[in-house]
Amino acid sequence: MSTEPAPTAILPEEPAAAPTDATGEALQPPATPPDADGAPRPSARPLTAALLNLSGLGLGYLHLRAWLRLVVALAATAGLAWVALPIGREPIAVWWALGYLGVLGLFALDAALLARRRARPETPQRTIWTPRTAGRIAWATLAVVPILGTAYVVTQHEVLEQFLAHDLAQAEESLDSAGTAFGPFKKTYDTAYTTYLQTAEQHPGTRAAERVPGLIDDLYAQAKGETECNALNVVRHFALPETPGPLQAVAENELSGALHDCGMEFVEDDQLTTAEGPLTELMTDHPSSDPAAALPDDLAAWRDGLIKELASKKGCSGTAAAADSAGFLAGFESGKVSALADKARTEVPAGLLKCAVRQFKAQDHVGAEANLAALLDSYPRAKETGYAERLQIAAGIARLDPKAGVKLPSLKEPEGTVTLTVHNYSPDEFEMVYTGPATGVITIDACDDCTYYAKGDQPECIGYSLTVPSETVTIPAGDYLTATRHDGVILNWENGELDKESFTADGGLCTWNQKR
Repeated sequence: MSTEPAPTAILPEEPAAAPTDATGEALQPPATPPDADGAPRPSARPLTAALLNLSGLGLGYLHLRAWLRLVVALAATAGLAWVALPIGREPIAVWWALGYLGVLGLFALDAALLARRRARPETPQRTIWTPRTAGRIAWATLAVVPILGTAYVVTQHEVLEQFLAHDLAQAEESLDSAGTAFGPFKKTYDTAYTTYLQTAEQHPGTRAAERVPGLIDDLYAQAKGETECNALNVVRHFALPETPGPLQAVAENELSGALHDCGMEFVEDDQLTTAEGPLTELMTDHPSSDPAAALPDDLAAWRDGLIKELASKKGCSGTAAAADSAGFLAGFESGKVSALADKARTEVPAGLLKCAVRQFKAQDHVGAEANLAALLDSYPRAKETGYAERLQIAAGIARLDPKAGVKLPSLKEPEGTVTLTVHNYSPDEFEMVYTGPATGVITIDACDDCTYYAKGDQPECIGYSLTVPSETVTIPAGDYLTATRHDGVILNWENGELDKESFTADGGLCTWNQKR
């Protein structure tokens, strides 16, 4: 027998249990409120709202239609703009920028929380853009703050460059007005130098700072000028320990060279007394420097040049320096320098004498007197002094009367054959110079018992007297020109002329002074 399967009843599925809350009541899915056209409106996304607010324009609040918050956000951006604009010499303090970024972060967090809260069913509200559009705008405007910040930094840097360029230009203009006169414009140079240093130290990354080393070099070169001794003043000034910046070390290294160059400049200009200062300082304070080592050779070359010039036939130049050279060289404590004086003592007197002889022959009697006086003063023990003294007398007499026909004294005078005695009836010391077959001077002490005579009066010349001083010389017979000498200067007699005397036999002369 067959059995058929019993029919199976199909039971309907029981619906899944709805989720419940803590009280056991079923939770309802959030309802999306319809838009104006009846379509469901999506909620704002928190991340999008946050990113929109990072633009600094409050776009997150605009998207959420949070108008009061939007005003606050725009006010914060406007406040930063008020602080930062107009762009000046210096940027705004970094705390302003950091504070503003912190505020933007708070705005972003606030927008995210506001969007999250408004996504709840009980607080649905409209948004400006759809989530897709808002997201695109958010990512696009995220670059606003970095772009504006970068633009501000670049613009502010250019503004700073303009200010710095103006500062440097003003400093250069002040130096142009000062020229190379350092002394009276020392403050001008210091001010310009300070401007350069501040530019480089406070703004090291600027184009202006890159120009500073060259500008400092130009300032230093301009201040030193073209003369070595002006340069020494500049080097001394910037070599002071309190001088800031790179010039202190530069000037300190150049000080020994500046002392050498200035001293030699004075030497070449025959200002030996002035040259002693810097050269002595060089040898005393910088004895191991290269300029100090070179000084003996430089002074030797200068000395040899003087001697060569004195011996030349071109005339006389540098005779004053030549006359003083031995004393100048001997005055240094350095043995290498003082040893140079020996050659000067040997050769310079002969050169000065040759020069004076050439001047006498050229009837430059004034120049001859000066050079002979320099020889006698500077080299009193030289073998040339004997003839130099006689030549000086002849030149002095010839100066009083160039037409008198004074001859160059012979190197070796003839022996005397006539005895001449001169009596001094004056209360002053008396000197009589003479030239002719022989040249010389008669010096007589003052007469203590004598007085001045009235004009037209004269003493009775009685010859030998115990109270009237006298001097006797033996000279060759012949015609002589005579004059008087006071304080080393040869002068005419009181009648304003030279006296022409013929001494052919033994005799005497009397001299006196008239009342002044």
